[in-house]
Amino acid sequence: MPRAAYLERERAVRACLEQRLPAGAFRIPRWYGDKVDFGDLDVIVAREAWAEGGEAVMGQLGIVERKSMGRLQSTVYDGLQTDFFAVGADEVECMYTFMCFNDLGNLIGRLCRRFGLQWGEDGLAYVYRRERHESYKALLPVTRDFARVCGLLQLDHAAWGAGFANLEEMFAWVIASPYFSVAPYLDDVKGGLAQRAKKQRPTIERFMAFLRERGVTARPVFEDRNAYAPMVAFAFPEARLDRQLARERAKEERARTVAAKFSGTLVMQWRPGVTGKALGELIVAFKRSIPDFEDWVLATPSDEIARRVVEFSVPPP
Repeated sequence: MPRAAYLERERAVRACLEQRLPAGAFRIPRWYGDKVDFGDLDVIVAREAWAEGGEAVMGQLGIVERKSMGRLQSTVYDGLQTDFFAVGADEVECMYTFMCFNDLGNLIGRLCRRFGLQWGEDGLAYVYRRERHESYKALLPVTRDFARVCGLLQLDHAAWGAGFANLEEMFAWVIASPYFSVAPYLDDVKGGLAQRAKKQRPTIERFMAFLRERGVTARPVFEDRNAYAPMVAFAFPEARLDRQLARERAKEERARTVAAKFSGTLVMQWRPGVTGKALGELIVAFKRSIPDFEDWVLATPSDEIARRVVEFSVPPP
């Protein structure tokens, strides 16, 4: 939708929300100054306020076409796709920050990955992965204070607050971080990021073109991501990251001990005639048959666990 038409609709939606919802209960992400057209309008609303006043908003705006998907209510207002994201009241500001200026949140997120961190709609979190189970991922909360995230990345928070006149100004702001590297954007030109950018992320595609046109070659050397945990803990002491990591390591050690005494591989050894679907059903039923299963495994000798599995019969459906 052309800029002038979009602005008419944004003003109308904002005025309605100001009338129907309490102060501070909604945010509309900002966009760069010379943006000429818009694909949709995103609105972040506090869940409790939306539950009470959402229907009144819909009625006043005359919205009929809508579809709910979890916390998202996707609607059409006066020909413009208008999406309402209902989140906790304490999450509104952080999600707003992440969604401002198109894909800027994703660009910042790639900077954060260098330190084993994830920046997203819920704020900054440390990503913990288990050594032997790469699929396991725990997000340990660090902060929702974007000014401090900018401090960590050495980005000018005041400039972000003032806004950006255009995409080039926004891109220049990102690459000013001493931690920016062109590697994720330019090295794998035929990889997944390039393909996704071409199909779904035109801002990222333009960013990649910006890097080439400006001859940006920054490639700072980074250590292994796990090496930055002490730095993150020092920068955000209130997150008590050391304690969070200690709890995760204890859980990992517990899981490792349980797996050494009970696993699918062991069950196949104890019940060699059971395979495939039947094996899965046996494991699920056996676990359900014992309250506090992991505690039981830890407290029970291995030969007793094997005996119980051999004697166990799956209950009929």
